[in-house]
Amino acid sequence: MKKFSALFHREIFIGFRNIGNLTISLSFFFISIVIFIISLGPNPEMLSSAGFAIIWATVLFTIILSADQFFLKDFVDGSLKELQIIGYSPESIIIVKVIVMWIFLILPLLLFTPILSLMLQLQSKETIYLLFSITLGSPSILLIASIGTLLTLQSKNNKVLLLILVYPFFIPILIFGVGSIQSSDSMVNNQSNFLVLIAIFLITLPITLISGKYAFKEVNK
Repeated sequence: MKKFSALFHREIFIGFRNIGNLTISLSFFFISIVIFIISLGPNPEMLSSAGFAIIWATVLFTIILSADQFFLKDFVDGSLKELQIIGYSPESIIIVKVIVMWIFLILPLLLFTPILSLMLQLQSKETIYLLFSITLGSPSILLIASIGTLLTLQSKNNKVLLLILVYPFFIPILIFGVGSIQSSDSMVNNQSNFLVLIAIFLITLPITLISGKYAFKEVNK
């Protein structure tokens, strides 16, 4: 537990040290949605109907653009190898990095979302469901993005390759994430979509940790 705590504090420190890059990612999230709002015009019905998908899709792209920031420097300076040499398993490294990614990426996005929901003229109930769906769906996205990042670290066009590699796996999360908000008038359908997001996470977690061993072997070559 002490080793896990030490690794967590290390990643938190690195996260604060790279806060400038993360601020750029968060700015991309906010500006992208504002551009969508301006493009759609002042039509309230169009804004509210498209708002869920816009926010969810922008969350996906923000994570894809930002994921390598939590791995690339450690790969370049050899820290990923050193962490394994001193006894950290690939699984523990991935779990800690995903937790820290959630803190530095998803938590600020959740704080931004109510403001953007007002701009998209979403109802308060819809905003709550949106926040809940992102909270449930984002861990799976981060896990998938982490594996994709590890597998593409040695590529010069790693962001493009990452998008091609992982985007198909994001589609079910996007469908049920947006569906959980669009079905907000139906409690049964809403709960079903939330349960599916939880199920996707429970399936994604062990697959990611198993794949992580292979990904680290590729990184260490």
